[in-house]
This record gives sequence, C-alpha cells and structure tokens, in this order.
Amino acid sequence: MSFLAEPNDANYRGNVHGGKVMKWIDEIGYALSVQFTGKYCVTKFVDDIEFLKPINIGDLVKLVAEIVKVGESSLRIKIIVKSINLIKNISKTNCECFIIFVAVDENGNKVKIDL
Repeated sequence: MSFLAEPNDANYRGNVHGGKVMKWIDEIGYALSVQFTGKYCVTKFVDDIEFLKPINIGDLVKLVAEIVKVGESSLRIKIIVKSINLIKNISKTNCECFIIFVAVDENGNKVKIDL
C-alpha cells in the first residue's frame, strides 16, 4: 500500500499523527487477512508498535505487510511503515509492529481458516 502523506494527516509540527499511522496499519492488515482467508476478519491484538522516525507531509508512505504465522482462526502479520522524501530521495523506516487478525462469521464468532 502506498500513497502521499497529506496535510490533513498531520499534527501542528507537520508530522503525520501516530493515530493515522495506526489506522493505516489496521487497514493493510485487514486487506491482507481478508485476501488470504477469503473471510471477514477483525483486529484482535496489536503488539509492540514502535514509532522510529516521523513521516512528513509530502512523503511517499509505503506499508508492507507479511503473514508470519497462521493459526486455526487467526493470522499474525508483521507490518513495516516506510516513507520517502521524494525531493531528496531519502528513505526511512518509520514504524514496525505485529498485528493479529481473526476470521469471524456474520455473528462475530471465530471461524476456521481453510488453507
């Protein structure tokens, strides 16, 4: 997932809000988990979000998600957030974390992931 950091993503210092980054992490985790399982998935747990460097307005933001473990009804996903200053061509890692999604049915009950 990649896009430009916009002014409405930023705080008063011109850096992207941590909450906005967390939203993007949840969105890419959701997209990967649904694509992999073919089922509706919900966030169960976010582990060890570490904000390393700020994202600035105008940076190209790139999120990379990788499934690291598949359980009976859940997925553990590693997510890395990077940004690139397009003018200076400087890339940096902004954030890393693990997130767990669970496959659920229409009543919100866990369902088995068929591989």
